[in-house]
Amino acid sequence: MLAPVMARARRRAVRAGDAEIDSGHLLHALLESDEQVLGLAAPQPTQATRLMGYLAQRSIGFGRDWQQGEGESADEGAGIPRQRLALQPGLSDAAEAAVGRARVAALVRDAGEADPLDLLAELASDPGSRAAKMLKGAGADPSEVAVRARQR
Repeated sequence: MLAPVMARARRRAVRAGDAEIDSGHLLHALLESDEQVLGLAAPQPTQATRLMGYLAQRSIGFGRDWQQGEGESADEGAGIPRQRLALQPGLSDAAEAAVGRARVAALVRDAGEADPLDLLAELASDPGSRAAKMLKGAGADPSEVAVRARQR
């Protein structure tokens, strides 16, 4: 169930010329892929507006605060142009860990595979991830997002 999310996140990273798919790419892909995610991630209208605004800015290159973080060097965040990558990007450490934890959570609840809510919960539960920082910047408490996603 995460294959479409992963494909969207990969396309975002490739379009941006990013070396890795980070948790921010995954969060953005989740919001595009599953209508429940926005309501759980940002239940208040102002939170939803801020979150979608951050993601839109990041998509078009304005969110420079999000340029440096998971999997990116300080030089890249300092305005040195990035080259478009010919290879498909892999997952950042934080993104890979969240996907792994989502798969474990699915097994614990006797599901065949992880779903978008499993991944949302795990992205939000890592306070150092870009996704958690984006949620916090939108006024949402990432730990509360994780609890809501796990409660289904």
